Amino acid sequence: MLNRELLGPSLFLALFTLYAIVAWQIPLLPFEEYETVTSATLPKVYAAFGIIVCLLSIGATLLKPTAAVDEDNALEKSHVLRTIGLLILMVIYSAALEPIGFLISTSAFLLVGFFVMGERRKAILLLASIPVAVVFWFLMTQVLGIYLVPGNLWS
Repeated sequence: MLNRELLGPSLFLALFTLYAIVAWQIPLLPFEEYETVTSATLPKVYAAFGIIVCLLSIGATLLKPTAAVDEDNALEKSHVLRTIGLLILMVIYSAALEPIGFLISTSAFLLVGFFVMGERRKAILLLASIPVAVVFWFLMTQVLGIYLVPGNLWS
C-alpha cells in the first residue's frame, strides 16, 4: 500500500521529527531562562505543528477505503528516478553556487530541472529559466539590497 499519498507525509513526518529533536536542543541564552517566549519557542511550535499535520494526513490516508486508492496514484519507477534526479541536481546546484555565481547556476538549475520534469520545448525551457533567475536576482540585489554570490569564476 505504498503510494504517493502515504509516502509524502511519512517522509515529512521523519523530517519534522528530526527537526523537533534539534529544536529541543537549542540552548537558551542566560536572559531567556525565565521568559515565556524564547529563541527555541517558534522552532518547537513548527515541529509540533508539522508532526500533527503529518499524523493527520497519514491517518486520513490509512482510514480511506482501499477502493478509493486508484492505480494512477501508485508509485512508479520513473517518478522515483525523476525525484532522485532532482535531489542530485539540488546538491550540484548548491555546490555550483559559490564557484559560478547565482545567475548562471540558478538558470542552469531551472533549465535542467524543467528538462528532468519532462519539458522538452527549447523555447519554454529558456523562457522559463533564464528570465525567472534574472528577475529574481534583480529583485533581491537591486530592490531589496540582499547580497547574492557573484561567483569566484569572474574574479
